[in-house]
Amino acid sequence: MPLEYYFMLAGLVLLLIEFVVPGFGVFGVSGMVCLTVGGFYVLGGNAWAALVLLAVYLFLVLVITLLCVYLPKESKYNPFVLWTRQKNSEGYTGGKNWSMLVGKRGTALTTLRPAGTILVDGKRLDVSSQGDYIEKSAPVIIVRVEGSKIFVEQTKE
Repeated sequence: MPLEYYFMLAGLVLLLIEFVVPGFGVFGVSGMVCLTVGGFYVLGGNAWAALVLLAVYLFLVLVITLLCVYLPKESKYNPFVLWTRQKNSEGYTGGKNWSMLVGKRGTALTTLRPAGTILVDGKRLDVSSQGDYIEKSAPVIIVRVEGSKIFVEQTKE
């Protein structure tokens, strides 16, 4: 097999590696160079034809880059975004509202360092202290709730 075909094959392999392995474009640029050198030899050493071939490669890279930048903003072209809304009537349920627990007192079932489990009104709750180490069986009070996170402090009871 002539040398130019090895360059072309190496260029295609390097471009495939660029699409599979995340990187900084080293494989892609190397693949384009190999394809250009291979094209130069395939075209009989004609420098102008090789430059035109390189210009075509660069144009294709520019078009693909622009498509990757602008097409994902359209919902029909972006497969990674869930565009449909889920409604409660269709079975969707959000997180439980724990804000009614603020001020309730309980007991640490595990050591909180800072996360652990407490018992409040007969319910086991996963909580976090505000950075403090709280021993097992210590009395605690729920001081704030942020979404599904419950924060407690040790009390002096």
